[in-house]
Amino acid sequence: MSSENHYGEKHEVFISYSTKNSDIANKICYALEQNGLKCWIAPRNIPSGTVYIDAIAEAIKSTKIIVLIFSKYSQESKYVSNEINMAFSHNKPILSVNIENILPKEELEYYLKVTQWLPLSSDSEEELEKVVNDAYELCKQKKDTPVSVDLSNYKQEDLSGHKKDRISLALLAIPVLYWASFIYMGIVSAKKLWVLMGVLYAIPLLMCFLIYFQVIDLLFLLYPMFVLFLLMSFMFWIIAIIHGLVIRNEFLTRKSVLRFTSSNDEIFDYLYNEYIEL
Repeated sequence: MSSENHYGEKHEVFISYSTKNSDIANKICYALEQNGLKCWIAPRNIPSGTVYIDAIAEAIKSTKIIVLIFSKYSQESKYVSNEINMAFSHNKPILSVNIENILPKEELEYYLKVTQWLPLSSDSEEELEKVVNDAYELCKQKKDTPVSVDLSNYKQEDLSGHKKDRISLALLAIPVLYWASFIYMGIVSAKKLWVLMGVLYAIPLLMCFLIYFQVIDLLFLLYPMFVLFLLMSFMFWIIAIIHGLVIRNEFLTRKSVLRFTSSNDEIFDYLYNEYIEL
């Protein structure tokens, strides 16, 4: 029987990997599940509304074994290191699938000395069958039928925790017009404060785009931050609209005055003050 976590899901295998190796991680997950071993892989199996770290901890506790996709990227990942550390503390067998000809170092070296290693030179069906066989052995389970991997119907899935929803992207793009308008108004009317306000209003939106387009490594770990910045961006959007209505008359005034003046500050100040008093 497979282990069951607090979310009511049963999984035998927890897959630990760097997002830069998501393609091979997805193929291994596909091969294991094709042969009856249910996998837990982030962020696919993270229930919505849950804390990422809590979901990871619960999954490691409830699964039977850990399959590590070992590479230079996972070697450098503090998140992979934390997952292996957690697995080690819970006495979970670890199958390290080495997809690069390198040896572990630093923290991972300590944990992987006593693990089962499996070099993987390719992601062919034959190579993946070896992974499945070793996983069954570590799970101490027997398969009723021979292990077989068929990649003919395999399709790379989006393992990111936030699917690229085009509607969300469009909604994110709308506030750009308002915050960019502050920068435009500040430049046109020679008002540096408005340029600064435009930049300030845009910060949450820029963070949303960095997260959305995976500029930040290990993106899915920051998905809760994306939601936070999304809420902040819309809040700043509303403030920007109100602020824009408040300064509209001043902007039009400054723009009109600048049309009839040179770069002479004294002339500008005089005409502007006269215009304000009308």
